[in-house]
Amino acid sequence: MAITMKSEYAIKIMILISLENKRVNAREIVKKCRAKLPLEFAEKILADLARNGILRAYRGRGGGYELSKSIDDITVYDIVAAVDNPTDAIKCFVNVDEDETTPEACTVNRIWEVVLEQMEGTLKSIKLKNLIEDYKARCNLV
Repeated sequence: MAITMKSEYAIKIMILISLENKRVNAREIVKKCRAKLPLEFAEKILADLARNGILRAYRGRGGGYELSKSIDDITVYDIVAAVDNPTDAIKCFVNVDEDETTPEACTVNRIWEVVLEQMEGTLKSIKLKNLIEDYKARCNLV
């Protein structure tokens, strides 16, 4: 599970949309994002989030994006998995050839499997609601 810039921006975008609590378009999101977020990049991320059922997309005048689920039902894992392929994050650094499998290779690969499982478990335990609560507390919006 890689936390790429795309994943990081997707999480920020989801926080901003959640705080708006209404339909917003890509330009509005880019304006509200304190980090410099290119419009084209935001549009790609929004499309991925919509395609994966995290957001609802509306076209035309008055179009934009809104959450498709409650903030209680969206995890950070859901967001990251919508924009990045979780299985690509940690690749085996040791090739395990069927004919030449060594105990060392299996042991090293198991380390990465455990790391991936731990990371997935952590990201699945954090809900968008938790991020919103933290954001509001840090910005004195509670």
